Amino acid sequence: MKKAFKFLMAAGMTLSLAACSNGGSAATATPAPADEGDDGVKIAVLLPFTGDQSYFDTLAQAAREVDAEDNGISVQIFEVDPSGSADESLWMNAFADVCEDGEYDLVVSGNNTYEGFLYQACEKYPDQMFYNFDYSALPEEGTPANCYCVNWALDDLGYVVGTLSAEMTKTGTVGVVVGMDNQAMNQFISGYVQVLADKGVKYVVSYPGSFTDTDLGKEVTSAMIDKGADVIWQVAGGLGNGVIEACSQHEDVWCIGVDQDQYLQFKDTKPEWANTILTSALKNTNVAFKAVAEMVKDGTYADKLGKAEAWGIALNGVGLAENDYYLANCPEEVRAAVADTLAKVTAGEVEVKDTLEMTDYDTEWPELLNANRVE
Repeated sequence: MKKAFKFLMAAGMTLSLAACSNGGSAATATPAPADEGDDGVKIAVLLPFTGDQSYFDTLAQAAREVDAEDNGISVQIFEVDPSGSADESLWMNAFADVCEDGEYDLVVSGNNTYEGFLYQACEKYPDQMFYNFDYSALPEEGTPANCYCVNWALDDLGYVVGTLSAEMTKTGTVGVVVGMDNQAMNQFISGYVQVLADKGVKYVVSYPGSFTDTDLGKEVTSAMIDKGADVIWQVAGGLGNGVIEACSQHEDVWCIGVDQDQYLQFKDTKPEWANTILTSALKNTNVAFKAVAEMVKDGTYADKLGKAEAWGIALNGVGLAENDYYLANCPEEVRAAVADTLAKVTAGEVEVKDTLEMTDYDTEWPELLNANRVE
């Protein structure tokens, strides 16, 4: 039971979030503090903002970790679009700032809302190397010849989270809060609903239509709990903080975080929230970012240009946060079931449904989504 473990984690475990403000506006890219240096590899990371305590902070932290190492690689983070307006002029000015003089060996950006600007920059600056850290779609002509595009096997990740949820529920009903209802976001939960339906576990799915409204997150989560959901996964960016808070108010409800280890994120600042987070579904952005940076340094990154690849379980691109809290609160037989699922998915023994690969999404997805859904 989660409350029994209290908050006594090893002192060596540290908070993985370095949050910054995402308020205000900017006419050009605003660099966040970083060590620059004149020698070695230089990487520019263009994000709309940081401080969301989730998605963009995950990449920002990965960039800071690489920059902090004594490795001949310096990384500078630019907050391009603090209001999240997706203003084309802001983004193209920012790309001009980092690309036109050839100062940076690699320019990093991405995300489905902003990646179109990255692809424009790829065309405008053919001699610049780019990295799309999380692509949702590629241009019609395919991956740009000067860019490496990575995404995450979220369908596999959802399958594993669904397995864990099915093993941990005591009510036979679980839930997931998804920020937006679209094909890319539904990739998170395609494997999730697939395995739950196969196991006969009911699930509640909520699409609040926001990644920031924490009050709405609390509201939809409370409604799920009223329907019997006792294990709830949040896939909703900053809105997910409301999901976590709502779960923390119920003794017998677990929350599963997303993107980064959200137990570690909150264990010092909001221990009552941390205490409800059994584990988190990780995009190991740091693993891929570090690998890319090292490839740029050793001269092998050119081999990746023009390619698009999914980083899944086998590449340690996705997985569950197996911290001390998870190990203490997740029974051994449950962890064994999760490990077995991980092994089967890695070996390709399970055909996991993927919304991005559906040829008739409008027909196939509702059929899968509603297989065992509770309205």
